[in-house]
Amino acid sequence: MEKQFNLATTSPTQLAQALLYAIKTKKPHEEHLKALQAFNVESLANMLDSQAKQLSFWINIYNAFILLEFYKTSGQKPVNFFTKKCIPIAGQVMSFDLIEHGILRRSKFKYSLGYFNKLFVSKTEKQLRVDKVDYRIHFALNCGAKSCPPIAFYSAENIEEELDLATAAYLENESIYHARKNMVEIAKLMQWFRGDFGGKNGVIRMLQQYSIIPTDTRPRLVFRPYDWTVILDNFRE
Repeated sequence: MEKQFNLATTSPTQLAQALLYAIKTKKPHEEHLKALQAFNVESLANMLDSQAKQLSFWINIYNAFILLEFYKTSGQKPVNFFTKKCIPIAGQVMSFDLIEHGILRRSKFKYSLGYFNKLFVSKTEKQLRVDKVDYRIHFALNCGAKSCPPIAFYSAENIEEELDLATAAYLENESIYHARKNMVEIAKLMQWFRGDFGGKNGVIRMLQQYSIIPTDTRPRLVFRPYDWTVILDNFRE
């Protein structure tokens, strides 16, 4: 029997986790969607009153709706997949771009490599966007492509550890360090969003922090091609 959600007792972060779990287990999720839509922007912003809550909620929401949209299109990705409004939350209908670049990247212009903000930002986006950009979101968001990080469940209580785990796992799987060539192959997304990582110096520091390269080296960065082959239900085991 489908679980009924009481908006008075169910937090947005719990609801986002529950929606993602229902999708993973192929359980009914209509009540989850109704509950998400029943919030209003102001109340949702007030309940997501910390960076931890903001990150866990929006990452789970993004990953959940990516799966729902791909199921609707039988695994096909239309040209407007990321820009179309298809995510009903808090009386709004949002796009994946709004969640990723507007809310989670704090109003970054999509094609600026992470260096420039959008000139025009809606009131809703300003109310809901995170307090600061955390580059680790790029190792947690799954857009359905083979090169994307696997889907995991994120919680406000343990978001720091969970994002660290996701980052470490992705970097280990997607990076190849060539000591003799003084070169490291890394994921293309670190080129697309280089400003989020603090530029080349920030990427090097991150690779050192997660033990991908030695701390006393500064290798040449080579960005690996991104594999856009659609892979659904890619949950972390």
